[in-house]
Amino acid sequence: MGWLTERVGELTRIVERLLSSPELLFDSSLRSNLPEEPGLYAIYVREAGEYIRAGRADAAGGLRQRVYQNHFMGDQEGNLRSQLVRSGRCSSLEDAKSWIRNNCAVRVLVVRDDEERRWGEHFMLSVLRPRFSN
Repeated sequence: MGWLTERVGELTRIVERLLSSPELLFDSSLRSNLPEEPGLYAIYVREAGEYIRAGRADAAGGLRQRVYQNHFMGDQEGNLRSQLVRSGRCSSLEDAKSWIRNNCAVRVLVVRDDEERRWGEHFMLSVLRPRFSN
């Protein structure tokens, strides 16, 4: 069972690298601070330390597209803003955007390898248990 310990160790290191990455605020510098590369992200409520959304961003647009365009600016059905409205935490998409800006931060980790990124996402989700996911 040494292979199991090794595999869990690899995945643990990925999540540890993500959680020790710099905190990015949802302010005017967010878009420019997000890489256009694939990777993992974890959005959390700063005061509570509650993870509310986490996942992976694949090559097309990378983390900038996924975090900024989809979750912060977008109005797609499954994005964080829509989930905040559906849950009753926010009354509108604009209210959700303001709430995210005032209460949340995100950590990102560039992970170029598709398989490592996919397995890293599964492990991260099982550990962080974000409130909202697809």
